[in-house]
This record gives sequence, structure tokens and C-alpha cells, in this order.
Amino acid sequence: MSERRLAPPLPLWRTAAVPLEQAARLAAATGIPVRVARWLCTRGVDQPDAVHAWLEPQSIPWSDPYDFLDLAAAVQRVRQAVAHGERLIVVGDYDVDGVTASVILYETLSALGADVHVLLPHREQDGYGLSPALVERVRDLGGQVVVTVDNGIRAHEAVASALAAGLSVVVTDHHEPGDPLPAEVPVVHWIRARRPELSLLSGAGVAWKLAQALLDPNAGAMAPARGDLGRWLTALAALGALADAVPLTQENRRLVHAGVAALRSCTRPGWLALCQVAGLAPARVTAAQLQWSVIPRLNAAGRMDSADTAWRLLTAPDAVRAGKAAEQLEVWNEQRRQETERTLREAQAQLAADGRQQQAERGALPAVVVWGTWRLGVAGIAAARLAQTYGVPAIVLADDGQGELRGSGRAPDGWDLLGQVTACAHVLEHYGGHARAVGLGLRAEHAAAFRAAFEAACQAQPPALDHPWCADDYLPLREANTETLAWLERLAPFGAGHPPFDFYIGPVELLEIRRMGRGQHVRLRVCEGDCEAELVWFQAPEAVQDWSAGERLAAVCRLERQEWQGRVQAQLRVVRAVRLQRPLLRADLAALYRLLRARRRLTASEAAAAWQGKGHGDPVRLALAAFVELGFARRDESAYHVVDAADPRDLRESLVYQQHLREAGQQWYA
Repeated sequence: MSERRLAPPLPLWRTAAVPLEQAARLAAATGIPVRVARWLCTRGVDQPDAVHAWLEPQSIPWSDPYDFLDLAAAVQRVRQAVAHGERLIVVGDYDVDGVTASVILYETLSALGADVHVLLPHREQDGYGLSPALVERVRDLGGQVVVTVDNGIRAHEAVASALAAGLSVVVTDHHEPGDPLPAEVPVVHWIRARRPELSLLSGAGVAWKLAQALLDPNAGAMAPARGDLGRWLTALAALGALADAVPLTQENRRLVHAGVAALRSCTRPGWLALCQVAGLAPARVTAAQLQWSVIPRLNAAGRMDSADTAWRLLTAPDAVRAGKAAEQLEVWNEQRRQETERTLREAQAQLAADGRQQQAERGALPAVVVWGTWRLGVAGIAAARLAQTYGVPAIVLADDGQGELRGSGRAPDGWDLLGQVTACAHVLEHYGGHARAVGLGLRAEHAAAFRAAFEAACQAQPPALDHPWCADDYLPLREANTETLAWLERLAPFGAGHPPFDFYIGPVELLEIRRMGRGQHVRLRVCEGDCEAELVWFQAPEAVQDWSAGERLAAVCRLERQEWQGRVQAQLRVVRAVRLQRPLLRADLAALYRLLRARRRLTASEAAAAWQGKGHGDPVRLALAAFVELGFARRDESAYHVVDAADPRDLRESLVYQQHLREAGQQWYA
């Protein structure tokens, strides 16, 4: 048998990079399981005090609102307007972050007795943020002071127009800045702040800080306002944070934790009506339900028509008006689903017609840029789905029929989407956003030039990923239980900066595949040794329907709560999966290890003679290398010898075995 050198092993999951001794020390110091300690270490939470803060978000300190350097000037100007009876116009945005930010300031200023109105732009008619046209509408409303929320930092022309008209302007925003705004304009933004961590706040979070200071101008580093109003403002800021996918770390983690708790006891008519149409129990609502059920409904208003309906829902004074607004959101949400699916079908057909689908299947597609006669409101959702499907930045542009394309872009982790779009500024009319999401517009005749420039920029600026990880950890099927689920729920909420944990399941044997619903969802019944489990796969690719019983699979799954008739179960939901080609099974490795223990000593040739037809490549040498790596065996020049005092280890912890599994599964389906 040749002495071919094995390729350097490539781990499949992040916990493989965490030394077992490090995790064991952290577990002993904090009283958490070693597996949970390894999860936290991969997120940079590797000290006992940090673990405490992670498990007890209420211990994370609130930041001082006055860490925003211009906050005092903003508070002074707004309070002056209230005292003198000047009319304040809050200019927000049409997404959930902008709507909740608008409600935060509206509720706060109303409580202070202000003459306040809210102006939300229409996505298709007005475009994003404060504009000269909106300034004219402010003047028509008799406004004297403009306060922007979730926009304004790049609205140089509009701010200049407002100042020239004699209006006062206060900007609160969190987006990437452009050139500095005039010095006489208070700018509550992380670019003018003492602490860089304030850049993590959403637009609603920034508005919440201003609201805190308005309600108590001498507050300093304080807890949020108490009482029903304080809890409601915290809940709105949490909704904005979840909707805008800001990092759920540091203060945002505490904010979402507190906001969800506030919503569970909230009796506001709009909130209760929203829960009713979404089929949620308000007292048991979770951050995940807000992300997947509540926020899409609120967003549907601005996507399909006017965000005013979402604003009216959240500020509704009674159940009748709240119910009407909630029912309208439900109609728009269904329309949004249908429009999104149509856009995706036509976008993928466009990719196929252009030959880019074949590039994607070869992993050679640098980026996705598509355009068509689609609803502008669903461009961002479609771009996110395309970015997830192809693993590259995606831009979806809606053609208005008047020679202009407007749309949105999304990118997977590691990409600098705003930087890549900025490199194409010479063919764009306007653009803005951040590393993972952008909005942009261009003339239709420049579409092909933009696509070429954007693809070139993506090739020149590849993602900043340090490792081709597949998952966060592996999970034996027998540990996919409510005990593991309980620990995962203690580590929630999940979102940007702290995504849900993905677990590698496998190798497993497929016992049965069943369609669910209309056929686009499937259930996979699998087994691992004597343990069986069911994997649920929503929106499964069509190719999966050809899989058959007896095949060996691996899947990346999320462990989620499923409740039915009061019974809680842990459900494995497939994120992506792959058929494995002749994988070495743990049972095979265990059989070879028993042979080694029985004989005490094995040469590679003896092992090969006793172990024919297993796996692919060089399975015997791989298995013996895994034994040495895990401390089960030692090797000298002539043979492998059993180690009697070896500690128990799961064979999947071997990097050599992980590399084998990576090579055995090449074409993943997501």
C-alpha cells in the first residue's frame, strides 16, 4: 500500500477550530455544557463574564444617549419647537425600521404636547428619504421644523432646500454618510458620536435615543422611560432592529430582549390586531416570530402601496381602526408573496436565457443582476432570495416603463455590497445603503454596462471569508432534542451579527421522502445507527424529488421549536443538503477500531485486507489517520498500535474525517 500523503484536512464546522480544553475550561467556569461553550467560543464569547452577559441580556448596560455629540442640540431645538407651538414634521421611511422610528418620535412628541405630523414617502412615487419634493409637502403642511428618522444623512439637496425655505432641520439616521451636512443642522448619527458601537443601532434605535433624552433631558446613561409609553417605545425600537437586520450584539441584544418582553404584555390595539391576523399568541411571541410573521406584514404596506397603513395600525387608538388596518396589511402581504414568486421565476428564467444559470451551476457566476417589469417593493426580497440561492451579491431592478430602473441589492456575509456598487457609480443615477443591502437607480440604457461593471467589481473584491465553513457544529441525531433546543433558545435572539446556529447532520441514511403541502415542501425520514428522525425542508429544490430510500445524505439544519396542542418538540429544518458518494460511516470506522483493539497492532496492509470496499479514495489510511488524530491509536514506522487510555470522542471530531465528508458531498442543494 502506497504511503500517499493525505491533503491537509479542511474542517466542516466552526467548533472544530475551538480546542476542547478551552471549551471545557469555559464550561467548568460558567456551568454550561461543553458543547454550548464551544458554540459561544466561535462567536467570540470566550470569557466567563461575557458568557454571563450573553445568557442574561438584561445585564448589558444601556448606552448614554448623549454619546451622540449633536443630541443636546437636537433636544434643544425640538423642545424649543414644542414650547413655542411650532409644527414639527417627522419624515420617515417606508420600511419597518423607518415606520417604527416615526412612531417612536410621534408618540414621544405627542406625550410632550407637541404639534406633530408624520410624513412617510411612497416608495414608487417619492423614492427614499427626504427630498426637495417632500420639503415642499412639509411647507404645505405648515411645518416649521423637520426631523428625519432613518434617513437624511445623504439628503444634501433636500436639507439645503429646507434651510433656504426657512425651515429648521434635525437629522437622525444610521446609514452610511456622504459629504458632511451643514454645521447648523444637528445630526444624530454615529459619525458624530463618542462611541463607535452606536453605529450598530437601527434608525429606530437612533430615534429611540432621541426620545429618551426628550422625555428626560437630564437622563445621561439611563434606563429607557418607564411605564406603558416607555415599554411601547422599547418594543418599537426592537422591531426596527430586527427588521433592519442590525447586529444583534451588545446593546441591540438587550434591546430586542427587552422589546420582546414588552410586546408580550402589550395591549395596544394595533399590536393585538396584528397578532390576530398573523395567528400569534401575544403573550408567547418570540423574536423569531417577529422576524418571520410580524415584520413582513408591516413591511407589506410600503412594498405594495403606502407605509401610512402600517403607521396607522401602530398608532391606532381603538380596535376597530386597528382591525381595518391589519386586514389591509394581510391582503397586501399575500399580494407581496405572489409578486415575489413571480419576480423570482422570471429572474431565474432570465438567468437561464442569458446562459448565467450554467455559470451559477459551475460556481463561476460573479454576481446576479436582473431587471424586468416587476414591483419595486419586492425587489429587495427577491434579491435576498437570489443571493441566498447562488451565494453571490444580487441586484434586482424594476423597470418603470419610463426608461428608469430602480431596485435593491443584497449580499451574503463577507461581501462589501456598498463598496461594489460604489465602484459602478459612473453608470448610476443614485445609490446608498451598507455592506449587505443597497438601493439604487439607473437609466435603462445603462443596464448592461452596470451589470458588467458590477460583476467586475465583485470579482475584484471577493468576500472576506477566512474559511469555507459548512456549519457551526455537528449534531448527532439523538441530541436533536428539547434539551439542546432549550440551550439554543437561551442564546436567542438571532439575526445579523449573531445568526441562528447551523448544524451538520450526517452521514444519515434516507428511509423515506414525502411531499408536504402542494409539493414544494418535503419531509425526509432518516436514520443514524438506531436513531431515527424527521427533517423538514421548506421550498425544497425540484431535484430533491428524485432522491430515494437507501441513499446516504448530509444536511445542514436548524433546530427549532414546534408546538402542537400544547406539546413542544424539537424540529430539524433543512437549510441545505447533499447526497454523499460512498461515505465512510461511523459504523465502518467503529468496526475497524474493534479490529485494532482485538489485535492490538495493525499495519495498513492488514487493515486494508480486512476492510474491503469501504468508502472512496484511500479509506483505510483515512480511518487510521483519524484514530491517531483522536488519540485512539499511535503510529510507528511499521504499524498502528491501540491506545488503551484514550478518552471517548465522537469520530466526527476528526478533521481528517470531516475532510472526507466534505469530499463525499460536492453538490449541495439549498
